[in-house]
Amino acid sequence: MSTDLNGLPSRRLRRKDIISLTELLPYILIGGISTLIDWATFSTLVSFFQVHYEIALVMGYGFGGIFHYLSNKFITFKSRTKKIGSQLSLYFLVGVSSLFMSMGALAILVSFFGIQKVIARVMTTGLMILPNYLMHKHISFSKKIFAQPET
Repeated sequence: MSTDLNGLPSRRLRRKDIISLTELLPYILIGGISTLIDWATFSTLVSFFQVHYEIALVMGYGFGGIFHYLSNKFITFKSRTKKIGSQLSLYFLVGVSSLFMSMGALAILVSFFGIQKVIARVMTTGLMILPNYLMHKHISFSKKIFAQPET
């Protein structure tokens, strides 16, 4: 084992600590389904009900987010924490952070680059995949924050 400058054991950061393919692949699949829920809501509200695109974005995020949380909790990250309130709070904070980043990206693509709203929404979703995975892995479903109960 290597040591740091103070002679203490150091822990080398491994790729699996940052990104795990056994988590990333189900995360992408679940994210795809969540995205379909999100996009369908967004497109329907914008196209058929003339709802402002940012309000439609929030509503799409909400419906997709419910599916996303439950599926990732039990399938991707296999979280068995009993601290549901704390976990939901962190999930919500990560989701709101992601939403604000998406809103900013969407507004820039629509307002400054003149990209069609639905196409800009697709682009924004692609831009947010990796940051969302990393935030959920290391915050919302963190095994360090939410110690898993013995099974």
